[in-house]
Formats: sequence, structure tokens, C-alpha cells
Amino acid sequence: MTEAVQVALITGGVSLLGTIITVILTSRKQQHEMDNQIAVMNTQMASMREDIQSHNRYAQMFSENIPAIKQHMADVDRRLDNIERRAS
Repeated sequence: MTEAVQVALITGGVSLLGTIITVILTSRKQQHEMDNQIAVMNTQMASMREDIQSHNRYAQMFSENIPAIKQHMADVDRRLDNIERRAS
């Protein structure tokens, strides 16, 4: 093998090795960034679940109290009608 071929093979091998190392390191960095983004999204989703559950508890309390509120309003209307009849 001539000296030029040996130099070309060594240069190509070093270049290939550098490329492989770069690809591996870049892949690891991207995987780490994706893992961080997934962790952030999971935290946000957990927070949203808590907010939704809180909202649902208030909605349930409100819907459970509506019949009582309607009954109270009917009583108030009836009393108001009695007061207006007496005043007339």
C-alpha cells in the first residue's frame, strides 16, 4: 500500500469515528431534552387534572344545591305574593 492510500484510510477512519461520536452525542442530548419535555408535560397534565377535579367538585355541589335554591325561591315568591296582596 502506498503512503497516500494509508494516509487516506487513516484520515477517512478518523473522520468516520468523529462522525459516529457526534451522532451518538447528539442523539443522547436530544433524548435528554425530550425526557425533560415529557416530564414537564406530565407535570402540567397532573396540574390540569387537579384543576378539573376541583371544578367538577364545585359543579357537583352547585347541581346538588339547585333544587334547594329553587324551593327557597318558590317560598320567597309565595311570601312576596302574600305581602303584595295584603298591601293592596
